Amino acid sequence: LDRGRLVYAGAPAAMSARMRGRVYVCASPQGVRSDLDFWVREKDTCDVLAQGSRVRLLMAADLSDATRAELVRRKAELVEPRLEDAYMDMLGGTGHRPSPFAGMRAAELAADGAPAIRAVGLVKKFGAFTAANDISFDVQPGQIFGLLGPNGAGKSTTFRMLCGLLRPTAGECFVAGVNLLNAGSTARAKLGYMAQGFSLYPDISAGANIRIMSDLYGLDPATRKERTELLTDVLELGPFLHQKAGLLPLGHKRRLALVCATLHSPPVLFLDEPTSGVDARTRREFWKHINAMTGTGVAVLVTTHFMEEAEYCDQIALIYRGSVITRGTPEELKNACPRKAGEDPGLEEAFIACIEEYDRLHPL
Repeated sequence: LDRGRLVYAGAPAAMSARMRGRVYVCASPQGVRSDLDFWVREKDTCDVLAQGSRVRLLMAADLSDATRAELVRRKAELVEPRLEDAYMDMLGGTGHRPSPFAGMRAAELAADGAPAIRAVGLVKKFGAFTAANDISFDVQPGQIFGLLGPNGAGKSTTFRMLCGLLRPTAGECFVAGVNLLNAGSTARAKLGYMAQGFSLYPDISAGANIRIMSDLYGLDPATRKERTELLTDVLELGPFLHQKAGLLPLGHKRRLALVCATLHSPPVLFLDEPTSGVDARTRREFWKHINAMTGTGVAVLVTTHFMEEAEYCDQIALIYRGSVITRGTPEELKNACPRKAGEDPGLEEAFIACIEEYDRLHPL
């Protein structure tokens, strides 16, 4: 179903089979982010996804000669279609409108070149229970850093400490070069935060929420007006600005939260399960905007349960039993996963294999 109409009814296999001959995977020697931007703008592209150091492309049925030549030049390989490929095609693909965040300059980071986000030996205890133990990592400007882990592993606790929402038992955390423990309000002014649950005011309008957030961040009226018009137009929120925020559809609530988190062009963005509960097309839109922000130097810390989303990360830390048990790029994690001949394990298999190996070496 899409916008009140039936677009398909039948067997899943028959639905995905329609895309055979239209799905490609190609390497990204110049970097996945630049290739994502290139293919999103290409008129023959229906859908594009990051897959570690490669991109997955769903192309139009009738390709131009120029697009065919580009696929050959990039040594693109045909692969079997998935159900989601067909779903995206039936809904009209991802669209070719560029993200407005690509033209918005992020706020300045610390002058000394410090990491945008830094965790140093973070520990959090609740009584006798240790939720996070000696967590350390850095996130550089323009980098997407993913925190992965099963429920209850400690990733949300770590995330909340770095946002300034939870005080650590031990250790230090820095945002844009500012110590959260010593100057929390200064640090929080330099970050944007999007909670997993809807954390805005539900009983007032979407537009009123935006005005409140812009006042809290100290935006002048002209800047607020300019950014609100730009972001709500591209995120298709304009017709909903007078509706109560709590009555918006889930996807529009997430879009409103993204607008409110980025109005002040922060150099650091914290995203806690940013696309939880939304459809595949909305997930694509969100990640197009997130990638555009990193191109301006914004550092992003994200938690997610979608392995597809984790492919967009430059670095991933897998947290389990309160500790970081492995860290690396998506490709490094997948390459370290044991495999049989002919297998090509994805992040999900690598995720499970790392946890099983840790359990074997550290039995309870």
